[in-house]
Amino acid sequence: MKTKLDKWCDIDWIIFICITGVVAAVAAAIFWEDMPLGAKGGIFAAVIMPFHVLEEWKFPGGLHHFYNVILGPKDGEKRQLDRYPMSRLTDMITNIGLQWIPLVYLVICFFTDLSNAAALCIMFLCFIEVLAHTSAGIFTYFLLRKDGKKTIYHPGFATSWMMFLPAGVYLASNLENVTAGDWLWCAILFVIMMLICIPLTETPLKKWVIKQEKGMFAFEDEKYYKKYPSFGKK
Repeated sequence: MKTKLDKWCDIDWIIFICITGVVAAVAAAIFWEDMPLGAKGGIFAAVIMPFHVLEEWKFPGGLHHFYNVILGPKDGEKRQLDRYPMSRLTDMITNIGLQWIPLVYLVICFFTDLSNAAALCIMFLCFIEVLAHTSAGIFTYFLLRKDGKKTIYHPGFATSWMMFLPAGVYLASNLENVTAGDWLWCAILFVIMMLICIPLTETPLKKWVIKQEKGMFAFEDEKYYKKYPSFGKK
């Protein structure tokens, strides 16, 4: 069972979210004019996430290395930079959540008056992605410029600016008649999404992953950060 889960966490789940993104894009092309704004936000998330994940994991990949160097143990003997605290398992669940929870919100928008709240929620997700990847890029630039880093690029930076930012701007510019209730429900929807995607999944799972045999749910290598071998070394 663990071997099958490890295989799923390699490439199978990425194929799954890519298929989901294609289906969402086709549905959007057919029904876009009939969709409430919050549902359009759900489509944005579903379509953007495969591109974002491919950048973070594969082209060029390496987000996990940055994450684990910065947030992992500083004691070299306790470090497993290829899978702790971010492993293929924990990041898979986080990213599937960030695609599918907005799709749940999309459905809700057709049966409730939560369209503005859902649009605000996805808008904040978009802007937070831009802020997070830009901040990480600036941080690593100053940290690694002595090793030859010349830009603020960071895995996830390109899709944040080229896809999440325009989506967030679109949602912000099309919001109408936003009420205090919309803001309250936005906060509730956003907290639910963050709780499911991050602490409720990562906190127990990262401890379970580190107990498994070496290499299980581990990333292949440092990818983008491989060119900066001093990053993560004491």
